[in-house]
Amino acid sequence: MDDASKDQTSALAAAWRGSPAAWPVRVLKNPRNLGYGGNQKLGYRYAVQNNFDQVVLLHGDGQYAPELIPAMLEPLIAGKGSAVFGSRMLNKRAALRGGMPFYKWIANQLVTGMENKILGTTLSEFHTGYRAYRCNLLRRIPFELNTNGFHFDTEIIIQIVRAKEVICEIPIPTFYGDEVCRVNGWRYCWGCLRSCLEAWCTDAGIFYARRFDVGSSGESRYVSKLHLPGSSHAEAFAHIPPESKVLDLGGGNGWVGTALVRDKRCEVEILDEMITSPALLGLTFRTHDLNRPLPSVGKTDVVMLLDVLEHLDRRRQRELLGEIRSALPSLPLLIISVPNTSFLPLRIIFFFNGRLNYGRRGILDETHRFLFSRHSLKELMGDSMFSIKRLIGLPPPVGLLGLPGPISCFSSWALGALANLFPGLFAYQWFCLAQPIPTADALLAKTKKVSS
Repeated sequence: MDDASKDQTSALAAAWRGSPAAWPVRVLKNPRNLGYGGNQKLGYRYAVQNNFDQVVLLHGDGQYAPELIPAMLEPLIAGKGSAVFGSRMLNKRAALRGGMPFYKWIANQLVTGMENKILGTTLSEFHTGYRAYRCNLLRRIPFELNTNGFHFDTEIIIQIVRAKEVICEIPIPTFYGDEVCRVNGWRYCWGCLRSCLEAWCTDAGIFYARRFDVGSSGESRYVSKLHLPGSSHAEAFAHIPPESKVLDLGGGNGWVGTALVRDKRCEVEILDEMITSPALLGLTFRTHDLNRPLPSVGKTDVVMLLDVLEHLDRRRQRELLGEIRSALPSLPLLIISVPNTSFLPLRIIFFFNGRLNYGRRGILDETHRFLFSRHSLKELMGDSMFSIKRLIGLPPPVGLLGLPGPISCFSSWALGALANLFPGLFAYQWFCLAQPIPTADALLAKTKKVSS
């Protein structure tokens, strides 16, 4: 792959191709320079289109030994991993002996350490230019969305890690000669760290970058928050009395329902379009699309709508609450949680970027059809004739971010305090306890009975 270079690379390669000692080789020259990452994209796309098994990235500056290509491919052929990196840092002193400048030697280790910390990886080096990939891996990850710049190599590592594929490392020698380096070191380091932070924020639901939305097959979009104090799951569990009859709408994962049956001896019925919870005595399931009218339900003490209403359009929200109210006029408790679109970080992102950054989960989950503020939730409950008994703001689920213990504990405490003091800005979710308001017909009937 000749990236429109000015040093006759493709002409020299074409001339060598005609020699008796040449391998079967194809020389491609880009019509314009596409950048370091852009050139890799074409090479990988060519390998995928032509049904190659493996592809090797080898920098053309002479720093890496091409004689090691068989050693690079061996783990892929043996099925030990989906990517192999030739690492100069598995034997750090050898890199210095090979002429790596001391400042690059230090910077390589510092930036790799920060990248490992952010991504939860243990690679010895993120910045090698000697790599081998299985083409089946390249078919799975959206590498074409990555940067055309030099930190393409970091972004493809993030995608491989997110796809839960194995990266093998082998030690390699290196040689620094009189080649010209065209990489701006500061810009490159910042690009690598920024990509890692964007990937971390995408996982956390704070920010969304499509190129890092790479999940393994069967991976769930959502996770249980029962173990997090102050989360919607934990609050719902705490507010439901023991031995209650509970109707869980949209709780097909069964996280809260299972805990209620197991720990509070409740009877729980779950209605959802998709049921993933295992069977349990006291836990019953009905497959039902909540966009359709509710089926008949028996005596119920509590109805849960946890993180459900935002997935319905406004008209269906009112209809569903009306159906609950009609079917269960004496319902003691309705529990609702919805995201708070007025959350301060969202306001800041919108102010600076001018966009709503939808993602896999979180406040701006891409499956959400309605955005809630405290006012819009109150308006919905009033229009549906429910009386709000309690409305509180819940803090962000910091415990899901994988932060170190002390930092996670302090952040949870601080954000919880802010959510209590200034819920409009710092609440991540609204948590509501409500009861049906008696209809005029019901009140009139009661008045007649008392008067008689």
